[in-house]
Amino acid sequence: MSAPAFDVRAYMRDPYVLYPADLDMGTMGSLSGPTLETLSYLWTVENHVLDRMRDLLVTPTHAESRVTAFLSTWAHEQHWLGATLQALLSTNVRPLEEPGDTRLGHILRVWDDRCRPTVAAIGTNLLKADITGAHMVTGWLDTAVVATVYRRLGGMEPALGDLMRTVGRLKDRHMAFYAPEAHNRLADAASARRVARVAVSRWRFPGTRYAGPAPARAAVAGFFADPGVRGAVAELDRTVATFPGLTGAHPVRTALGHLTVVTI
Repeated sequence: MSAPAFDVRAYMRDPYVLYPADLDMGTMGSLSGPTLETLSYLWTVENHVLDRMRDLLVTPTHAESRVTAFLSTWAHEQHWLGATLQALLSTNVRPLEEPGDTRLGHILRVWDDRCRPTVAAIGTNLLKADITGAHMVTGWLDTAVVATVYRRLGGMEPALGDLMRTVGRLKDRHMAFYAPEAHNRLADAASARRVARVAVSRWRFPGTRYAGPAPARAAVAGFFADPGVRGAVAELDRTVATFPGLTGAHPVRTALGHLTVVTI
């Protein structure tokens, strides 16, 4: 049975755009050190929106009109969300700098910049439309995990409560696109399910590809260690396991385990 389709046209007509000028920065100028650590991590993750676009648009996913239409508005929302986080950090005199790469991360970055687009274009063209279902699942995973961080941060920092709830609603709408797209594409083809299983098994916590787990561990690992959040983590994995072909998958639990790995 197909999952209900997301209304892409309505989404494009009515994006959720968070402009820094609309916020009362005066009430957010004395944030705690741990809060700023988490905001810096989130800024780094949201700032890599073009990396996500590159990963998708060099593959057959670029020919999917629903996906590219969604991504055009998604990228606009993501740009302004990143700008809002940047304004928050600047208001709190927090330097804007991305974490350094690990040695492995440096190699991966060079590969991604110089070789990966060409290799991915060739390899994924052999997979054809099957790759799109995997992209939808991993897009859902990235969004769901980051949304959990935003909501937890809003609960811990009263000054950010309203803003983090607004960001949570923005992320919910992104997940509302990814989920039925993933479900329907995986339900349609066993080959798409096989590709998605591999993609989910390789999925890692957002923001860790180049910097390794240390920055994410410093920023958010404490959130997920909280007993009050463990239920939310388990629910994320349960949701992933409901996608066709992904029964038994627990990528969020696995990714959180990788945050404890020592990098080189």
